[in-house]
Amino acid sequence: MFDVITIGSVSRDVFFLTSEGKVIDDSVVPGKKLLAFEYGSKIIPENSLFTYGGAGANSAISFSLLGAKVATILNIGKEGTGSLVLEDLKNAGVNCRFVTRDKKNHTALSIIVDVPGEDHVMFLHRGTNDYLKIKDWKSIKTKWFYLSSLTGESADLLPKIFSFKKEKNIKLAWNPGSEQLAKGYAGLKEYLALTDVLLLNKNEAIKLVLSKDEDANIDDEKLLLGILFEMTGNIIVITNGGEGSYATDGKNDYYEPVKKTEVLETTGAGDAFGSTFVTGRVNGFDIQYCMKIASYNSANVIRFIGAQAGLMTSRKLSDTIKTEEKKLAP
Repeated sequence: MFDVITIGSVSRDVFFLTSEGKVIDDSVVPGKKLLAFEYGSKIIPENSLFTYGGAGANSAISFSLLGAKVATILNIGKEGTGSLVLEDLKNAGVNCRFVTRDKKNHTALSIIVDVPGEDHVMFLHRGTNDYLKIKDWKSIKTKWFYLSSLTGESADLLPKIFSFKKEKNIKLAWNPGSEQLAKGYAGLKEYLALTDVLLLNKNEAIKLVLSKDEDANIDDEKLLLGILFEMTGNIIVITNGGEGSYATDGKNDYYEPVKKTEVLETTGAGDAFGSTFVTGRVNGFDIQYCMKIASYNSANVIRFIGAQAGLMTSRKLSDTIKTEEKKLAP
């Protein structure tokens, strides 16, 4: 019996960090930002890194480092890149018995161009992530599912995942991706009603709420939490970057400020937050404490390049919290 099984994406990530990119305002769409480079130029990055990512893999490694017994359901290619990804997961203590090797498609690839101190642009080849399959449902024995974005044909798994969750009384945390959110509340309501923990950033929360009520007040996080709670009847968590995180269980609302730290690169912060929060719930911690440990772990991730380098073990996370709170003590 696993504590948690993650379901989602995995990729080979290539980072290019360069200060030559300029963030500019879009002259056509108000409020939209663009990352610009000189036309026809050859950019030599100040730093580059070859690593791994994808929400399914990132969260699995996070769960493992935090002490959970974890397996992951992913699809990777038969080529060498897939073998490297598999080695990365196994080295982190993730059980890979449900990982499939795709003979036709290449492991997903992400090219991330990052301007230090600003943000990044990501180029995605989804590859095998679009063709995820679960071949042996009978062998799946877990207390929790941690479900992230499903793309392409992989999204066809949603009805079976939620049906299996209901049949086996498995708890499920869900961070739906853009393809799922595009279906709106009408297309997701039966799944939302079965979700034990719904994890969204504020933009995702706004999109889902407006799909149900286009006149809803989206400026207040508490109002967003309330509307989303009506959709699920269970725990809602909204992250809002540097503004902190918000949550509700329908009885109480919670807030956790962001932990101040040096920001090097933001990829994977959301996966770290969500997986750490759910680890806390697996271990029986209250919502406020789950938000605290999630905030500390995600803050450490953005101090490093890549989604996985800054993930902390349970011991390091505990020591970090003690050290930081000692600094704040009167």
